[in-house]
Amino acid sequence: MRFDYLNLLAYGHFTDQMLSFDPEKNFHLLFGPNEAGKSTTLRSITHFLYGFPQKTNDAFLHGNTKLRIEGLLRNTKGEALQFTRRKGKKNTALGPDGNPVPENTVAAFLNHMPESQFLNMFALDHVRLREGGESLLESGGNAGESFFTAASGINVLRRVLENFDKQAGALYKKTGSVPELNKLLKREKELSKKINEQQLKVQAWKAFEARYRELEKELGRLTAKIKTLRSQKEQLQRVKWILPKIANRENLLQKLEALGDVPDLPENIAEVRAETENKWNASRANLDKISRQLARAEAEMKEISIPEHILEQAAAITGLYRQVQQYEDDEKMLPELEGKKQQLQAQLISVMKEIDPGRAAVENIEHYRLPSAQKEMIRELCRQKPLLDQAYASCKREGEKLEKELAKKLEELAALPDSPDAEKLEAALNQVNRAGDVEAAIHELAAECRQKHRQVEEAVRALPLWDGGAEELVKLPVPGLEETVKKFEKEAEQLTRKLELVQSRIFRLEEDIEASEESIRRLDSIAEIPSEEKLSAARALRDAGWQLIRTKLETGHWHETAETYTKGEPAVPVYEKHVREADQIADTMRLEAEKVGEKNKLLADIQKFRGKKEQLEKEKSGLEEALRAWESAWEKLWAPAQIRPLTPAEMREWLQKHAQIKSLMQDYEKAQEKIRALQESRADCCNALSAVLKTFAAVSEGQPLSELVSLAENELKQIRSLAAKKDSLETAIRDLKEKREENAAERAEIGKKREEWLANWSSAVAGTAILEEVPPAVAESLLARYETCTQIYDAYNRTEKEQQAVTEKMARFEEKVQQILETAQLPLDGENAAVAVNRMYQLLQNAKQDDAALKKLKRQSEDLENERKEEAEALEAAGAVLKELFQQAGCSTIEELKQIETAFLLKKSFEKEIRQIEADMLDAGAGKSLQELLDEAARFDADSIDADLAETGRELDRLEASRSRVEQEYGAVKKEYEEQIRGANMAAIEAGQERESVHAQIASLTEQYIQLKLATALLQKGIEFYRSQNQNPILNRAGDIFARLTLHSFDGLAVDYNEQDEPVLMGVRGGENVPLNGMSDGTTDQLYLSLRLASIEKYAAENEPLPFIVDDILVHFDDERSKETLKILLELSSCTQIIFFTHHQRLVDMMQEIAPPEAVQYLAFHGQKVAVH
Repeated sequence: MRFDYLNLLAYGHFTDQMLSFDPEKNFHLLFGPNEAGKSTTLRSITHFLYGFPQKTNDAFLHGNTKLRIEGLLRNTKGEALQFTRRKGKKNTALGPDGNPVPENTVAAFLNHMPESQFLNMFALDHVRLREGGESLLESGGNAGESFFTAASGINVLRRVLENFDKQAGALYKKTGSVPELNKLLKREKELSKKINEQQLKVQAWKAFEARYRELEKELGRLTAKIKTLRSQKEQLQRVKWILPKIANRENLLQKLEALGDVPDLPENIAEVRAETENKWNASRANLDKISRQLARAEAEMKEISIPEHILEQAAAITGLYRQVQQYEDDEKMLPELEGKKQQLQAQLISVMKEIDPGRAAVENIEHYRLPSAQKEMIRELCRQKPLLDQAYASCKREGEKLEKELAKKLEELAALPDSPDAEKLEAALNQVNRAGDVEAAIHELAAECRQKHRQVEEAVRALPLWDGGAEELVKLPVPGLEETVKKFEKEAEQLTRKLELVQSRIFRLEEDIEASEESIRRLDSIAEIPSEEKLSAARALRDAGWQLIRTKLETGHWHETAETYTKGEPAVPVYEKHVREADQIADTMRLEAEKVGEKNKLLADIQKFRGKKEQLEKEKSGLEEALRAWESAWEKLWAPAQIRPLTPAEMREWLQKHAQIKSLMQDYEKAQEKIRALQESRADCCNALSAVLKTFAAVSEGQPLSELVSLAENELKQIRSLAAKKDSLETAIRDLKEKREENAAERAEIGKKREEWLANWSSAVAGTAILEEVPPAVAESLLARYETCTQIYDAYNRTEKEQQAVTEKMARFEEKVQQILETAQLPLDGENAAVAVNRMYQLLQNAKQDDAALKKLKRQSEDLENERKEEAEALEAAGAVLKELFQQAGCSTIEELKQIETAFLLKKSFEKEIRQIEADMLDAGAGKSLQELLDEAARFDADSIDADLAETGRELDRLEASRSRVEQEYGAVKKEYEEQIRGANMAAIEAGQERESVHAQIASLTEQYIQLKLATALLQKGIEFYRSQNQNPILNRAGDIFARLTLHSFDGLAVDYNEQDEPVLMGVRGGENVPLNGMSDGTTDQLYLSLRLASIEKYAAENEPLPFIVDDILVHFDDERSKETLKILLELSSCTQIIFFTHHQRLVDMMQEIAPPEAVQYLAFHGQKVAVH
């Protein structure tokens, strides 16, 4: 597959940026300076093929929804796929018709390769290249990892494998205690043991439960009895509280009966009666006040008179009043307009006389008006005349100047000598230039040789353990594999670490023994704690005494050991003493059981610690012996080189410096070879130049190349200068002749234009006061006066019309004033029209004020009449309410009504108090009716209630005390009962739940551990399988590429085996294998590139090729190795498309030097071709 074109329609800072890839070429070099968009273009390739990421930094110019990249892909079958990629979640690939293109179609062109694999395999920059070299070093040259890393582009393979091991080790170690799985397995055992121990004994539990049930039953009996007594006490308290209420109720009923028959009135009788009485009195007072106000308003209305004939003309009078100011202004304007008209007439006559005195009159104005076309024609001709005269004079001067210059150039050309042939001299100089600055190169290389020699000597002097020269050093038989040194270093570290670990464990055991002994001393200082051994000894003495007594009872005589046991004392007291001592020890151990157990455990721990310490001491001796054996083997390894080695880490650094010295020696020898080749090239150049220069000048034997080049360049410069001067003169003569002919033609054309101007001028001034012989400047002045004359007349005419219009407007105003005066029946009295209008307007304003006052008085009268009616109705309504109250109370006066109202309110108060007392009794009656409460109270003697209450209280106190005692005992038993249930069952349940949780964690972590181990095994097997399948073809091709990239500093690559019998990749130099750690950083980068390119070639041969995207991978390469790398990439382009990005002009120059134009396409980031030098 290849790109035919890529168009960044809207992406990053690009808009419609087209990159068209030549279909005839497979190598495309894209060049541009920094910040030109190289990185943006690189990102666009993967975004086009695989889609935009969710977050992108390329949407700063074009929004996310506007991002578009268009391109055309073509595979080796000739199939093409054109689509546009937009940013989105689905249907992001759009065909030319705008319809979605399935992602499977795009993936088919990419061999269904995921984005990460494409970036790792077919995208390479200098950072990935350096990481690849470092990855080869980290793997120690492991052949499988090296091939797999280069082919897949995954540069962290070694770190992935190490991370797998590290994660698995953090989960589980066979003999470990810190990893998570080890901790969980230990915890599972502890929980299982705890579950087995937490079981409740059945017989003890049954007896305890019976006591618990008995106390529970007794507590229930006491509670029921207390409840009954409390009910009796509450009844007595209720009756005691109700009796005063009953007496008060009887008293109120008697008072209510004493009031007699009181008529029913409204509940709010007092408020209704007082409010109605106030309304009746207020309405009577308001009616008197309104009557007085009505009479006063009628008197004021009779005094007002309205002139209706003036109000009828209100609109007309107001309109005239608004025009008064304009009338007065027009009256002032008429004299001004007359004066202006006379002034303009005088100016017009004056200007007419300046043009043509014979016709100077206002009525002859039309003779002074010229057509616009005629005026413009005269102006244009006035402008043309000086330009034509100037052009003619300038053209004439230019012709004379050209004639003089032509004659001078012809004389100079005739004076020049003939030019000699410089072709052979140029060829010789080109030969020298192709060779370059040979002498400077020789000088530079000589300095480089001296510098390298000094570096070698300094490196040899700085190398420890060596006092000889560099030649002997490079031939020294030192260990060839750094892995061997690493193996010794690893063994030493392991032995030292184990020895330190054993020593540390011995020290910790000693501390544990000391701590346990100190704990025992602390326990003994508190109280003597007998041990199990002491108890066993005491019981043995007791049992021995019993056997003696038993023997005496059975046989009738003492056993022969009795004397030893009793020591001359009576046997029975001695036996009783031993029984007491054994019982006392057992009692002490039982009382101090916890301390006894602790002491026994401490004694057992001390014994265990001492056993472990003995084992560790033996292990320590073995490790010390192994360390001495290692030191012997280490010194034996270096014996052939007669070197007493330092530590492996120091000797590994020593080997690296030794390899660097060998590399410096090789570079030194190569520089000397280059000097010899350059000296031969310098001799060839001197011979070639000397042979050619003899035909031009004298040349001495042995003359330096720089002097010969300088002499040849001077000669060539003179020859070229003479030829250039001759060519310049011939060119100048041709130009001057052409200019002379052009000048003559131009002068003839200007003369013809002057004649045409004269004819046009005569026609333009005909019929005017302008004579033909008048200069253009004078003609323009007269033309301006013509225009001034017509302008003054137009102003005169406008002023006259304005004067007439003002006069007519004033007459119309005066006529309207006269008409209105007559209609309004007002005399004119010889007044000015403006004065008459002001007088009428004042009369109109007075009439309006009187009319408004009259209307206001009428409205007030109507409002007062309405108020009078409302007050009369209110007076009538208040009287009706009072009448109704009189009827309800059965009276006829206000005073009688007030007395009946007082009796009614007292009745209502008594009834309310009775209802409240009855409600209080019902609230305290525990749900009983009023009659039931009265009957209940009647059954008790009020005088004995207090005594009954006291007796009931004392009985309750006695029962409460008994219940409290039972409750305390029951609470203690219940607490112990629940604790035993919870302590046994709940502890077991909680332990079981925790064990289930631990089982789940063990299962989860075990699955993770198995996955990590399987992942490691599968990855290692995959790497080894890839190596076995691809080692030979890739190794051979990569070796050829590596030799070329290193300029044959290495002959190729080979696979050897290390100390662990693992295949290891090595470089081949002079028939010897060189490990990767003996190579420089640049060389390991080139080794990785060789493997990568060989893998890409193999992939392209077996699959549909994919473009190889390269981004400035040569930044750390020198020019020679950069040039060789470009050649190899150019060869690779024969089987796959290569897109090479760079911002280094030197790489463009190199490619132009080594590649034919038809093999490489040069593009700049703006889409144009790069200039080929």
